[in-house]
Amino acid sequence: MAREPQTYDLYGQPDDEYDIYRDFTFAETKLKTEHISGFKLHVTVATGQHDQLARGILPTLRALHTHHKVVLPFRYATFNTGVQAGKFITVYAGPEEPAQDIVDAIDPVLVALRNQGINPGPVPMARPSNHTEMELPIGRSGMIRWLWLQDLKRG
Repeated sequence: MAREPQTYDLYGQPDDEYDIYRDFTFAETKLKTEHISGFKLHVTVATGQHDQLARGILPTLRALHTHHKVVLPFRYATFNTGVQAGKFITVYAGPEEPAQDIVDAIDPVLVALRNQGINPGPVPMARPSNHTEMELPIGRSGMIRWLWLQDLKRG
């Protein structure tokens, strides 16, 4: 008897568009970036408000056809206490112009969510500095940080 494929709660998103990491921490879009270097964006949200934020912003990221990953619902509280804190959604945005276009599309959605009481989480710390330097803010929502990486696939 064949087993049914396992599905996951991906904040209301179609799970056939995402791959689940083996450690069951992230769901990542099957669409991958073509850029070698560029900007990586992190969307941060307070623990306990991640479900509302994800349901509000993931449809926009999917509509943009952008490579992104999101921490799975049952992992965020623990994930948000370690060195990766504040990195709820990671967007592999690429060069400055496409990265800015993504920010211009998602920041108004995040501002609206802030107006509904959704708050930013911890400030993400940059992996290239061994998590000793804060990532740079961008946008009006206070929920997006970005950093430039020479190798987006390894950073």
